[in-house]
Amino acid sequence: MYVSSRRTLFKENYCYNIFANLDNLLDISKFFVSLHKRTDTVPPMKKAEAYSTIHPGEVLDLTLKERGIAQKEFASTIGMPASVLNAIINKKRSVTPDIAVLLEAALGKEATFWLALQAQRDIEEAKKKEAFIKKQRDIETWNEIKDYCNVKYLEKFFKDGLGLTIQEKIVSVFKLFGVNDIQGLRSRFLNDVDPAFFRKSDSFTYNPANIFTWKYMAFSASDHYTDQLRPFAKDSLESLINRLLIIFYDNHNTLQRLSETLADYGIKLILLENENGTHVDGFSFWRGDNPTITLTQRGKKLDILAFTLFHEICHVYKHLDRSNEEKTCISMDGDKNSPEEREADTFANDHLIPNRDWQLFKAAYASMSPYAMGPKIRAFAEQRKIHPSIVLGRYQHDFKVFDNGRGIERSIN
Repeated sequence: MYVSSRRTLFKENYCYNIFANLDNLLDISKFFVSLHKRTDTVPPMKKAEAYSTIHPGEVLDLTLKERGIAQKEFASTIGMPASVLNAIINKKRSVTPDIAVLLEAALGKEATFWLALQAQRDIEEAKKKEAFIKKQRDIETWNEIKDYCNVKYLEKFFKDGLGLTIQEKIVSVFKLFGVNDIQGLRSRFLNDVDPAFFRKSDSFTYNPANIFTWKYMAFSASDHYTDQLRPFAKDSLESLINRLLIIFYDNHNTLQRLSETLADYGIKLILLENENGTHVDGFSFWRGDNPTITLTQRGKKLDILAFTLFHEICHVYKHLDRSNEEKTCISMDGDKNSPEEREADTFANDHLIPNRDWQLFKAAYASMSPYAMGPKIRAFAEQRKIHPSIVLGRYQHDFKVFDNGRGIERSIN
């Protein structure tokens, strides 16, 4: 084997010369110089980055080529099967302490050098494996999350969605539900799948995960409510009802006026989309210092909005208690025949249309054809300053008549 001045220099600091001859690996050459205790030339924070793509087999391959030594010849020199040496060079085998000692003897570079390269390589591989396992677990967690909540609802609910990566989405979901892990979400779901005082639409089946999700969307919206609120007072019910009846009668800028009026009485009004598969009209609960009413505007009809709001107002004033925020639940069977639900239905009916007036109206027109009822409904509504759609809705419900409404406008303006 020929020896030149370059070879002599390499023997003293061969690793530096290998990479100094490769312009595109200049930074890595500096790294290996640092291993040879020439740390003054190496940026202090680059070590982990430089190690990340280096296997000791790559350095060995360059060394043998630089010295003009064939793999088979070198394998014979150190008493190693050529296949084993080739596997090391091709990064398919690791450099063990025994092999590192042989490399030191044959090439003059310390065994600790080779083991340091191998150790860092092993650490990088372990990190990759750990990251892969973490990704697998995140996918499993994300799939289980879908068993307990409707992530499509949440993607729409948040302005920027749940996040770009699965990990970001998981963090967003856990934050919304106030849990730290999938076990916490599972426990919360199992303990809390019967959301409070839901008015579930008739003739529908519902998915508990959908309602569970919708409930916490309502909680989140309540927590982020920013309008100014006055203190809530239990003795303000009659005054509030009178103001709301005027708003419904006018049906002008209705939703904003409702929100402002309820805020004057210390009640948060939240409007959420009526998501497919949820079939919820309204939801009321205490959150912090004030009660919250959440409505879905099902069908976007004024009479349904009015009835649902009055129903929830009954819950707020008569059934909910600031000292017990947990009292927000009924059975997941959606039993609307519970005493509180019956009371809320009666309250809404009687405060929208006084019961005595309504009974007289029903008796007077019980036998009249529904197609002739339009003028009667309008006259009854105008006489009592009630929006005609509210009378129409009550008529259709009680007489089981469902047609086009006889020209009475029911939309929310």
